Amino acid sequence: MKEQTNNLERVTRKWWFYAILLVAQFLIMPFSTQNYDFNKIGNILSTTLSNSFQTKMYNYYIYFQLFAIITLLLLFILQNKFAKVFNVYVLLSYIAFAVLQNVALTENYGLSMVTINILMFLFVAYAWLKEVLKPENDYTFSNLNWKESWLIPLAFIAFWAPLSGGVFDFNPTHLLYSGSSLAFCLMTPVFLTIMTFNIPKINIITYRITAIVGVIIGFYNMMNFQNPKTVNVAILHFPLLIISFYALIRSYKIMNK
Repeated sequence: MKEQTNNLERVTRKWWFYAILLVAQFLIMPFSTQNYDFNKIGNILSTTLSNSFQTKMYNYYIYFQLFAIITLLLLFILQNKFAKVFNVYVLLSYIAFAVLQNVALTENYGLSMVTINILMFLFVAYAWLKEVLKPENDYTFSNLNWKESWLIPLAFIAFWAPLSGGVFDFNPTHLLYSGSSLAFCLMTPVFLTIMTFNIPKINIITYRITAIVGVIIGFYNMMNFQNPKTVNVAILHFPLLIISFYALIRSYKIMNK
């Protein structure tokens, strides 16, 4: 397992690794069981994402939010005593993100999937599986420092997700009803912030792969600036893009120490 991790760490330093990721964005098409048309790829994507299984779970958001809040609190309180449970929670979260956010059942397209997102999210899940099987993260928060304290409000805003009907609404109840705990874009900043405050005692490949996919999805969400109605959605995804990009750069500096 250690040798595999080292190999993967080296691979993520190669230019062709990023080239493959870039090409995959264009080659791996979405899937639908009905009315599939290459000329309507964009519509299949938007329809799937806006009607994903996750959007149908509103009545259950509060339970997932409470579970996430309790899990994060226990990690801060128990630290390494809670490490195994937290690692499994993150692993299962990324598997859930892959399925719940990127699969939909609609009248027009039947069963549809955003295939590239599913593969990338499962790639992150694979990275966390490595951490579950061979833990390297030390959750004592030994790197908690004021210079990187700016990560905390960004991660908090992502989890809070104070957006309602496309308009910012800073009602505290969004902490319980936003559904952020079921969203890759909103939980990844939280997970990366936690790992950053434990550098250098972290699983570097898990940290880096999570950040890489976070940057990609973050850039995708910046496309919301093209539509005046979704500008706030793009703004809400600043934490994902900024924290992921910072973590990615940080991951390479750690190895150079």
